[in-house]
Amino acid sequence: MFQHNRIHDIIKHSTLDTIDTKILIMHATKFTHSYLIANPNKELTLDAMLLLTEIIKRRQKGEPISYILGYKEFYGRRFKVTKDTLIPRPETELLVDIVLSIIKPGDVILDLGTGGGVIAITLKLECDNLNCDVDITALDYYPDTLKVAKDNGDILGANVKYVLSNWFDDISCDYPTQHLFNIIVSNPPYIAPDDVHLKDLSYEPKSALTDNKDGYAHITHIIKSAHKFLKSHGYVILEHGYNQAKHIQELFKLHGYDNIKTIKDYGQQDRITMARIL
Repeated sequence: MFQHNRIHDIIKHSTLDTIDTKILIMHATKFTHSYLIANPNKELTLDAMLLLTEIIKRRQKGEPISYILGYKEFYGRRFKVTKDTLIPRPETELLVDIVLSIIKPGDVILDLGTGGGVIAITLKLECDNLNCDVDITALDYYPDTLKVAKDNGDILGANVKYVLSNWFDDISCDYPTQHLFNIIVSNPPYIAPDDVHLKDLSYEPKSALTDNKDGYAHITHIIKSAHKFLKSHGYVILEHGYNQAKHIQELFKLHGYDNIKTIKDYGQQDRITMARIL
């Protein structure tokens, strides 16, 4: 435990950076950031100190802040995250922006590999705000992961359908031929298993990060299989690695898509590729 229990001294002597330390103090005490600034000499209670000591140790071992807090902000909303879900990234907000730029009232949308549901739920809520009625389904293979998505949908009040399925395998049970999708969107596992970046993501579910092959297995499956689930001129929109755009464009061409376009993320890296089926 810390030798000091005043806010100022805890921050001063913490081995973590100041931002992380303040976030964890706020989590342990329920104090606001403005309260920390205004009351630097406030002494923490024993219970708060015990909790703070525990969560600082977790952070020192490398556990992401979002897993410690149990949530992550995405598109201005707080989403529950657990060990069964990826932590949402700003790049995925760009994916949402792109879908919103082409969405139309009455569209039917499928979010493949929804994880914590951030894409599907955000799309539904943003469309509701615009009085644009759309039908959105969030799909995932893992029951515990899909439960987190459902929880997020309930908490945020999003009317989204949830389907447990290995990619498209069980979609036909819920969607007859006349109920096809206008847009299929996905942030699939795309990191190759030997990628050095995986070691920095050890706390996140490996199954949501890598296909354990070459990084293209799930992407290829989605592109090849989407035909029979898309309406005419329907779109597939994929988030991917910074160095995968060219190969994904070639996959789209190979399988008969047109209007193929890659969009750069906020760091000017190729990040989203979209294409339309004829």
